[in-house]
Amino acid sequence: MKYVFIDTTPLGAFDNPLDQHYEKSKEILDDLIREETQLVTTDYVIDEVATLLISKVKGGYHLAVNLLEWIFTFKSGIRIEWIDKIRFKKAKAIFKRFNKDKDWSFTDCTSYVIMKELKIDTAFTFDAHFKQMGFKIL
Repeated sequence: MKYVFIDTTPLGAFDNPLDQHYEKSKEILDDLIREETQLVTTDYVIDEVATLLISKVKGGYHLAVNLLEWIFTFKSGIRIEWIDKIRFKKAKAIFKRFNKDKDWSFTDCTSYVIMKELKIDTAFTFDAHFKQMGFKIL
């Protein structure tokens, strides 16, 4: 089975026609679901999406609630990886090591840890940081 990590921007865009990434996010997500790709994300990414939607998007509360309901249903097919103490410490080390000359968010660092741990080499993202991290991006 093919695994793809799904990042903040596509999750926030796929159900929001006003988002600049809406069409592309919907198209790629539909393709991944049709191909029965296992989508993986983290609790940190979900938090980031919900927070961004309610703080930056008109009507974002309803989009965030719909997204949360969808993610936590079987139909979404998204596997959620939780950041525990061990993963948090690894992400902190990545954050400290690489951010001397980069601006990766802490959430990006937790995503890096999960992708390396699960041997996922591809991210569905519009964030160039994943390319800097050495991953393929859709």
